[in-house]
Amino acid sequence: MKISIVVQRYGESINGGAELHSRFLAERLSKKHDVTILTTQSTSYHSWENDIKETEEIVNGVKVLRYSSIKKNQTQFRKLRRLLLKTRKYQRWLKKIGLFNVLDSKGLFKSTKEDFRNWLKHQGPYCEDLTEYIKENKHKYDVFIFFTYLYYPTNAGLPIVAEKSILIPTAHDEETFYINGYGKLFDEAAFIMYNSMSEKNLVENTYLNSKNSKNEIAGVGIDSFDLKDNSFSVAYDYIIYIGRIDKAKNVDVLIDWFNKYNKNLKQKIKLVLVGNNVSKLTGNEDVIFTGFISEEEKYSWLNGAKALVIPSLHESLSMVTLEAMIQGVPVIANANCEVLNNHIEQSKAGYLYFNYPDFITVMDNLINLSSEERQVMGDNGKNYVNKYYKWDGILQKFEQAFKIIVKDK
Repeated sequence: MKISIVVQRYGESINGGAELHSRFLAERLSKKHDVTILTTQSTSYHSWENDIKETEEIVNGVKVLRYSSIKKNQTQFRKLRRLLLKTRKYQRWLKKIGLFNVLDSKGLFKSTKEDFRNWLKHQGPYCEDLTEYIKENKHKYDVFIFFTYLYYPTNAGLPIVAEKSILIPTAHDEETFYINGYGKLFDEAAFIMYNSMSEKNLVENTYLNSKNSKNEIAGVGIDSFDLKDNSFSVAYDYIIYIGRIDKAKNVDVLIDWFNKYNKNLKQKIKLVLVGNNVSKLTGNEDVIFTGFISEEEKYSWLNGAKALVIPSLHESLSMVTLEAMIQGVPVIANANCEVLNNHIEQSKAGYLYFNYPDFITVMDNLINLSSEERQVMGDNGKNYVNKYYKWDGILQKFEQAFKIIVKDK
């Protein structure tokens, strides 16, 4: 089959959750199918600058077509965000005095379709050439897979090929998910492939028409990583965070709590943060930023950690949690995120915290963990990933979805 995967960013240097998921899926599907990626020339979701000059390339054996996008207009973006999230100054004042809900129920703050179109444009990536390619070449592909509900390429591209579309929404309980306008997307997709039961429940409880689309829960396959060089060693104990270093991921709170906890320890530990520091957070002698590093380096740091810590409030899957588990590394996760909560509760491969007192308790438990207890926790994580997140079963679900779409066209 000829399959196109549409995703906002793509490449080996891009380690965002949906983007990495799309690359892993594309590389495995390409062993059996003819796969083409449709994406942008951007590496930054903050600016959407066209910093990748190539418009066509091969990445790990997969054909990638790149299209330019308009640089993000931050002023218009913030203005439209306040409009659609109903957080303009006078609306915040009405909320304080208790009148907002009454007026909102009468439809006084309802946004328009034009507002939503402008939101997609100014949020970015706005790349009309990409959607024009879909329109002109839709007959050449059997299936289109769209990643992430949030952005213009999915919202503008999917309706063009709705009858042959698979939507991988990567949705989570965030403010933007409830913006008036996104519901149409979940109604039009021929097939929805969810990452977790939590995500499926969120979508179907919010956008009831999504239940009309055929769907499955697949997630992503996670394989263990064999290091080529096992000589990595540091002279201190540490916990590790891997991913986008962003206030939106609650990393600033993690750093603050870690510093409070660590200053009372007689034998200090360190917090290592791996990834691009997009929020420009600052560290100290016990908070180390590695920047973006290779997969080999990432797994060297991960394997040596006392635990992986994930402070995010919003995840649709959390691939890095599963990567830690398959390596036998315990996970400390924010229990306020349903997906993370479910991973830890079901696997028994880590600890959960709701607040700072919980965080203190969890850190104490981790530090005092015996080698035998750590082994049991590590084995629990490996068993969990091997049971639910292996590529053979996941690819089988996609093959079934392809057959359904081709049959129903």
